Amino acid sequence: MSGQEDEYYYDRSMFFKELSQSIERNKLSTNVLFSNYLNDFKDIVQHNGLVHEEMNIVCQLLCTVDLSVQNFRRILLTLVPEEPSIPHDICEELIVWALSAYRQNVNDTTKAQCILYWILYVVEEKLTNMDIIDKYYKVLFHLCNYQNLSQPIAGIIYCLTKSDDVQNWMITCCKNIIEGSKSEPYLNKLLTFFESPNLMNNTRQKGLFDCNNTFYKELACGLRSVRKELMNIHPQSTHTQQLIEYERKSSYTFYSKIQFVDVNNKFEFPSTEELAKSFIKECSSNNSLALLGSVSGWFKLLMNNDKKLNLQQRFSNNLYHSLDQIFLSNEVNVKSSQKSKFLNEILEFQKFAHRGLAAVNIFIFQYIISWDGIENSRVIYELFEYLTFTSEEELKNSFLEKLYAIFITGDELIYRMVINSLTNLLCNLYFNSKQTRSNKNCTLFGEELREETEFEIVKCLTKYISHWCSICIYNYPQEEQLKHTVYTFFEKVSVLENLKPTIWPIWTIMPPSVFYNGLMSVNIYWLDRLSRLMLRHIKFDTNRIEDIAESPSILRMLQLFDMYMADFFNALHTGVLFDKREEGFIFKSLNEEEVEKDFKIVNLNVCFQMEKHIALAPYYMNAEHTVEDPLEDLLRTEAPNLHMLIFMLNQNLQNDTENDISTS
Repeated sequence: MSGQEDEYYYDRSMFFKELSQSIERNKLSTNVLFSNYLNDFKDIVQHNGLVHEEMNIVCQLLCTVDLSVQNFRRILLTLVPEEPSIPHDICEELIVWALSAYRQNVNDTTKAQCILYWILYVVEEKLTNMDIIDKYYKVLFHLCNYQNLSQPIAGIIYCLTKSDDVQNWMITCCKNIIEGSKSEPYLNKLLTFFESPNLMNNTRQKGLFDCNNTFYKELACGLRSVRKELMNIHPQSTHTQQLIEYERKSSYTFYSKIQFVDVNNKFEFPSTEELAKSFIKECSSNNSLALLGSVSGWFKLLMNNDKKLNLQQRFSNNLYHSLDQIFLSNEVNVKSSQKSKFLNEILEFQKFAHRGLAAVNIFIFQYIISWDGIENSRVIYELFEYLTFTSEEELKNSFLEKLYAIFITGDELIYRMVINSLTNLLCNLYFNSKQTRSNKNCTLFGEELREETEFEIVKCLTKYISHWCSICIYNYPQEEQLKHTVYTFFEKVSVLENLKPTIWPIWTIMPPSVFYNGLMSVNIYWLDRLSRLMLRHIKFDTNRIEDIAESPSILRMLQLFDMYMADFFNALHTGVLFDKREEGFIFKSLNEEEVEKDFKIVNLNVCFQMEKHIALAPYYMNAEHTVEDPLEDLLRTEAPNLHMLIFMLNQNLQNDTENDISTS
């Protein structure tokens, strides 16, 4: 019975853990459960495929462990990708291993033959970066006459060959091999291909170099099913094809379109602009979404404003239509891994451009209505960071109000992701407002806004995030990671609001729930970090607001900040927090009778004084009998910002007292 239970619980993760251990000990596992699972696993893979991490483990096993031919073939049959994109380093490592091992012994020759057939089917289905395999073109060609390797190699050469590759010596070499052997039908096919330039521009025929062996039929079936299943997801949709077709385009025709004119026996070369236009037009296919897959594609999108080509507009239309079909209307059925990959490509392009795409804006505003806040959460929250808005109303109505429903019903993790995403969004809006857009004709990012509109959007977003931070601390007052996210927001916004050359009339300070949570924290780290931010406010913001103090909102912030500092100083330093409650905020509305009734044991004046503060008391008691002034030594070593803030507030109080005396 126990054996049946073990077999029931033997799963995919255990299988790959066993493979990893086999690599470490350089010997394949003899575990019965492992062997049984391996026999059935190829059937599972034929339909689902492996993710990149799993493929890497299988590749390492094949290249490093001395397997029998039977086990080598069984494991190679599992090397089928989940997506139509095998990492090029896996393909290259297998080619290098095959080229280094094929001459060692009979078994290794057979294994190398298996690898090369696998490479052939990968090349036929274009499941990896073709340039990686193409660089071994000549090395592979010279193995066309080597025993059992010649058939798969002839197939690989057939798939990779371009018209410029064929040279006379290659044709001669093929003829010599054919003459020296009794029957080489596949080399006859390759020779016919070399001698017929017209065939070079035709689509290469699949299966032309297949082997009738049962193993190779299974190997071909697994890899060909990857492309076949993806193409059959929604065959009538051209947009599905746009998402999954990333074909390598040969470059030999690019320059044939450029005309060099002979004027007075001198060549007149085209200008840089004409050269670039010619290149871009030739390599810009109708599948504009394919440009998301590479840095060169990003450059083409950002730099090409040719009205005839209309590339940017076509890309925006195709992008939104594809997002709508896959995520909103669900007209196209796509695997979750493909959805995630598509969103990641969009995100990487936006990071590269450091701006949000107009098409993505529209999609996000619609998607967030039904989004649960969890599916594809990492990439969606990062996409939020590059949103742009045309007005304050659009920010509130189309985004923040819908996001609030997800935020307020979420847990601490959702709180952190939302605040972090909005903080980064605010940073991007600030930075983009400080720089002018160099390309006025770029249609990817929507319309350019006036500075007044940008200011209203930033001001509104800052206000919302500040309020949501207050909710975070109210619901989770002791969560350290959440407090870090909240403090990071206020620290960043303090820097942003002082960015030159144009400084907007805005000042953001912590709401009371956040400030007093730090003041009364049990951890000295938060008390010191709070002090550091308050010091920054005193050094930069209080001087800055003298020029904009006429704004009622700024005056309210200044009054609130003065009350914070009064409570901070009276609580920590002087021990008169309650007696001087009128100067501060937290106990301002309490009267003495209520305090005597409800706080008979606790003395509100001294409970947060530095010698008794719960965050400082343990340090203070340890150092009380070891140094002459334990509190001073404690503050200098453990909380230098707190020490500096108390000193600065004390100096300001003394200066104010001296000024009052001199005036009177």
